[in-house]
Amino acid sequence: MVRTEKLRSHLFSALIAFLLAIPVFAQTGGVDLPFGPGDFDPATDVTITAIQLPETARTREIVQVKLKMDIPEGYHITKELFEITPVDESFKLVEVHLPEGEASILGEVLGGTIHVDVALVPLKAGTEVPFTVTFQSCSEGENPMCFPPVDVSGNLKIVVEAGKQTLADRLTAALGSSMLLALLIIFVGGIGASLTPCVYPVIPLTVAYVGARSEGKKFRGFILSVMLVLGIATTYSVLGIISAKTGSVFGSLAQHPIFITVLAFIFIAMGLSMFGFYDIQLPASLNSKLQVQRKGLLGAFLMGMATGVLAAPCVGPIIVVLLGWVAQTGSTFKGFLFLFDFALGMGVLFILIGTFSGVMASLPKAGGWMIKVKYVFGIMFFLAAVLFAKPVLGNYFYPAMILAVLPLLMALFLSRLVNKTTGIVLLLVFLAGLIGVQFLKGDTDHGVISYEAALTEALDQAKVEDKLVVLDFYADWCAACKELDEYTWADADVKHKLATSGILLKLDFTRTSAEGKVFQDRYTVYGLPTVVFLAPDGTEKGRFVGFRNAEDFLKLMEEAQAR
Repeated sequence: MVRTEKLRSHLFSALIAFLLAIPVFAQTGGVDLPFGPGDFDPATDVTITAIQLPETARTREIVQVKLKMDIPEGYHITKELFEITPVDESFKLVEVHLPEGEASILGEVLGGTIHVDVALVPLKAGTEVPFTVTFQSCSEGENPMCFPPVDVSGNLKIVVEAGKQTLADRLTAALGSSMLLALLIIFVGGIGASLTPCVYPVIPLTVAYVGARSEGKKFRGFILSVMLVLGIATTYSVLGIISAKTGSVFGSLAQHPIFITVLAFIFIAMGLSMFGFYDIQLPASLNSKLQVQRKGLLGAFLMGMATGVLAAPCVGPIIVVLLGWVAQTGSTFKGFLFLFDFALGMGVLFILIGTFSGVMASLPKAGGWMIKVKYVFGIMFFLAAVLFAKPVLGNYFYPAMILAVLPLLMALFLSRLVNKTTGIVLLLVFLAGLIGVQFLKGDTDHGVISYEAALTEALDQAKVEDKLVVLDFYADWCAACKELDEYTWADADVKHKLATSGILLKLDFTRTSAEGKVFQDRYTVYGLPTVVFLAPDGTEKGRFVGFRNAEDFLKLMEEAQAR
């Protein structure tokens, strides 16, 4: 009897030891446990339901969703392993917020009923938004065990309508699907970019150059305009490829005052030629070798390449998408093709203007009227030079405009002084003025150059005041940046909004630097102006590229706050 009792006692102890050992093996993978139908199954026993959904939504607009997870008593999930992902790229996830959990060796854990706040942007129209939730469950008690992560699928019953898409949105989708569609969108985007104010300095150059060399023939004006646009497109494409491959900001070639001064000086020299102070010609020997020069086609192409630099700082969303795509894919050929296509779209306006210039030049057939037309073209060269040199001139812009009228006055009222000698004197006067301005105005600092320190300070302030940080990547040579300063940041409503809800931090990219390159890479800045909205924790909440007026900015900032 005693032996029987001892045997029973040993068997019972062995059974208890075996049962106690199961959780250990289960967690380490030592035993493959056959869970029966009655055991806990995370995929079915943890339920996920949507408790707050909008009835309708639009693609490309943020939607707020509230989910409820019910976890059986005695179990919990690990917060760090919780994830929501779209099915078939049905949406873009903006933010997922879970409540605070209890601390454990595995991190924060959550049990019972959990409310999950989700912000997402639907990408496809339809009647539902499919998603997958991934989570890991663990049991509680003396011998807890954790189950492998599971994926649970669901659908949000939301009627998603097609929202308004920008050209950049359509281009992003087209680049990976249809080459022809991408080229069409890029071309249309180029036409739109040609209508922005910062392209205006190129217009008088087109009128002046083509009008003066079209010989009064509309078709000739058209051909010269096409060659000029091809030159612009070549420069634009090369600059774009260099920018995407090297990481430099698109259009930064125009940042150096020496470059601006030289190019403005060339335009001034051509303007003086229009006033009759001298003639600009290639040597006879060289001119005979370049037969195309007699027709002016090579000259138009070279002029287009030079003036292409003027348009380079006029960057919009389309060109930024292109540069980002080139940088990611590394396809130099396609990058050149797309950028060339974009520049051709920009050139449509210049072809129309150039053709009209040929018609305008054909009106006065001979006599004094023809001289007056050349004077008009000369003034346009001066106007382009002064507009292009505006970042260098600063507060001396208007005096320079007045000085630019001097050659016209001499040609009209003091024609006896119009000769090669006075032309050279005027060239020297303009050159001395452009160089002298640099010493008179000194170094101007309009924004932050110590990026890291300034950003850290701004984020610390944003955490205390619960505000957005608005990063303004700008440069003195960027015409659209100037427009932001003049029309958007100076607006009373924008000032009030920033004072109550934001911290504007201007980052000066006028000069290149190692730290600037780091920031450019961090925020993928390919062109200026780029404005980025940051949460107090440094998370990006939105961005835009190019000029936006006050009304558009306020709307974008409200969207960033809602994310």
